[in-house]
Amino acid sequence: MSRSEGTLRLGLTDAGKVVVTGIGFVALTALVFPAFGVLSILVWVVLLSLLAGFLLRPKIEISPVLYEASDRIMAGQSTPLSYVLKNVGRFPAHNLCVKFEALPEGIEAVSEEQVISRLDPDETITVTITIQPRRRGYYQIRQPTCRSSFPFNLFSFGISHNNQENLIVLPAFYALRMPAQGQYRQVQSGSTRPAGRMGCSTEYAGNRPFLPGDSPRQIDARAWARLAVPATREYHDDFDYYTALVLDTHVPDPEGLRDWRSQPREIKELEAAVSLCASIAFTIDKDRLIDLLLAGPDLHRFTDCPRMVRLDRIHEILAGVEPSRGCFTEQTEPILMTRIHEISEIVFILLNWNQTYQQMVKQALQAGCHTKVLLVGRPPGIDVDQENEDWVTDIRLLSADEILSGQVESL
Repeated sequence: MSRSEGTLRLGLTDAGKVVVTGIGFVALTALVFPAFGVLSILVWVVLLSLLAGFLLRPKIEISPVLYEASDRIMAGQSTPLSYVLKNVGRFPAHNLCVKFEALPEGIEAVSEEQVISRLDPDETITVTITIQPRRRGYYQIRQPTCRSSFPFNLFSFGISHNNQENLIVLPAFYALRMPAQGQYRQVQSGSTRPAGRMGCSTEYAGNRPFLPGDSPRQIDARAWARLAVPATREYHDDFDYYTALVLDTHVPDPEGLRDWRSQPREIKELEAAVSLCASIAFTIDKDRLIDLLLAGPDLHRFTDCPRMVRLDRIHEILAGVEPSRGCFTEQTEPILMTRIHEISEIVFILLNWNQTYQQMVKQALQAGCHTKVLLVGRPPGIDVDQENEDWVTDIRLLSADEILSGQVESL
């Protein structure tokens, strides 16, 4: 909710700092030379500016301009934030400047300060501040402060608010060339599983006479009463290309993991893996249905989630992914393997290569699921030649720098 009341902010402008410094210099000079008159004039100018600025301090109401998905921006991309200023005071406001007092570490303002020379009572104006987030994550930013340097541009007066806005910075992603490989899996639409193509819960296609061999559970009592013959519900079979994403978040460097909690330090391999996962989800969203996302220790299922919102949900999850302290695949592997016969393709984005992931790949291949293994960096224990691992059909080493710079074009 927009308010014009808040905490009074008083600061010195650049010109004010020069004048105050000059007063100090004249005061020291007055101890040696008779410069008391000049000192008195400067002091009176400063006091007059302070008194007039305080009495005529602006009362500005700041309201954010909300757009669709305005709380979601992509890391590394400059994004304009618009605010509406309204003068709710009785006097005109002069020399207004809108800027953020403090932004979270990882976000910086890149636009120049916009100065408004005059804003009459009840008049509104829209200003834009451009910010650029350097790293993905969940942030809370305070509304900007509107300051006035009237009358002599020596002091700035403004009102700051404690209102905070939630901002989700999505990982950087881009489109890849990634053709679908594998087979479409058949899923009965009459079950509790929604149809991925439609993005909503399914309904039966109609009724037909009950035939020998049909399940009695599918008998439609209302249709039986209406037609005077036993009738059963008939469903369409849903063929879809279901994909699962497995993102490894275990950072093998314990020292880097310890610094992660103490200060916002990027782990390049993890950031590259998250960006790659987001790019894959963005690329395959149109022709494939992402059904599972295993991000570190957390398994996310999108069975009951409409297709049209799955990509946004996946990107939001990836925005908050943090490095894990251990490998949790022993707990999540059984859950993933129970759904393996409904999955057409599994994409592994790994920072480590161990026996658990090797076993998961083997089981997926044995179930007829196409498997793609993407290793970010050079994980320990991986043989590039793969002479003894002929069961690996698609494994690829990717550099973290190539991923972050957008040089990876196809998978």
